[in-house]
Amino acid sequence: MEIANKRRPKIRLILFGITAFCVLLTAFIVSHCAYRRLSRELNAAGQRSLAQLDSYIASINSDLTKGLYVNTQPMLENMAAELTRDAAGAKSALSALPVSDVSLDNTYKFLSQVGAFVTSLERQISLGGNISGEQREQLKKLITISQSLSNSISSVIENVEAGELSLQKSASNIAKSDAKAATLATELTSAEEAVSDYPTLIYDGPFSDSILSKESEMLRQAGEVTREQALENALKFCSLKGNELQFTGEMDGKIPSYLFADEGLTVAVSKHGGYIVYLLSSANAGEVKITEKQAIENARKFLENNGYLYMEESYYSTDDGICTVNFALNEYGVTCYPDLIKVSVSLDSGNIVSYDASGFIMNHTARQFDEPKISEDEARKSVSPLLQVMSSKRAVIPTSYETEQDTYEFHCKSESGQEFLVYIDTETGFEDDILILLYSDNGILTK
Repeated sequence: MEIANKRRPKIRLILFGITAFCVLLTAFIVSHCAYRRLSRELNAAGQRSLAQLDSYIASINSDLTKGLYVNTQPMLENMAAELTRDAAGAKSALSALPVSDVSLDNTYKFLSQVGAFVTSLERQISLGGNISGEQREQLKKLITISQSLSNSISSVIENVEAGELSLQKSASNIAKSDAKAATLATELTSAEEAVSDYPTLIYDGPFSDSILSKESEMLRQAGEVTREQALENALKFCSLKGNELQFTGEMDGKIPSYLFADEGLTVAVSKHGGYIVYLLSSANAGEVKITEKQAIENARKFLENNGYLYMEESYYSTDDGICTVNFALNEYGVTCYPDLIKVSVSLDSGNIVSYDASGFIMNHTARQFDEPKISEDEARKSVSPLLQVMSSKRAVIPTSYETEQDTYEFHCKSESGQEFLVYIDTETGFEDDILILLYSDNGILTK
């Protein structure tokens, strides 16, 4: 009995120790799980910020490249506003990255100065001045820095996604580009001072983001069709028989439509006018058997057979054996980019695998082409002297204000061989837009 009494404190002590250990172990496990969950959340947030930063820097680089060839005040004003907005977004994304132990002051300074520098050039031109050769050299340096930052950030994203680099360690990679940005600070400051001496002192295919925003004149003027009439139109368009398409539902949005489908094929027909809005086939392309030139010709014939007689191909891209061609209406020798139709062709069979006439339906209207207030030769003078004009034509382009602009399109080439499309307003002689042409094995695109 006495021995048992002596053992009780020891047993209690052991039980207390086991209990305390279990409590601590549980607390550790809970804490560790919470830490891992928090780490995952922080890592996801960091990756989002990194992706946003990558997008903003790429946009800045694109605008600066165009800015090198801007030659009139309104276009430079638009570009300055875009650069300022993108720079602010980039700084916000940069501040959200887990790189507090690395100084990125020069990157912040670069982002602050890039918009201010272009704005100062815009003011200079508005007062009758011109962009000097020295200032264009400064723009080239800005382009070099933005490209360096863009390359570094893209590399970081690839490494983080591959699990080869943590977001914390990625700071040193960005810091290398930050060091390059430091070399520009003094030169930008002197350039800004030079500008301030003046008294008181900006495809899927081009324009594809702007063509689906306004109300459709075609739909407004067209009468409503029944489901049966829509089905008849779809069958005729696809060269099918009556039992080969079935009604599957309706689609709301800018172009309310009836939807019909069969095995691997979907067709949308507008409720007003009975126009074919889109066709989509799930057929996969196999071995490449026809050229892109043949694919473009197949697409053109397809449009002609369906009543689209004056469509002009502009740009195309090829992906996984499918060649997608952008066509724009050509009226009286004027290319109307808002009236866009996209046709995709299999490089295996040569068959049409998709068709999208949303742009055409939303924008086509009876246009009146007035005599331009300035001649093509006068408009050519507004093109940057750093660009060599290779060809030109009249073109209608959409604006961000849901309107259209009559322009001269100048296809140009820089000294380095980079190609551009410069759009000069036929009324004011100012630049309305500048696009960079991108050539690759997969086609011709713009940005």
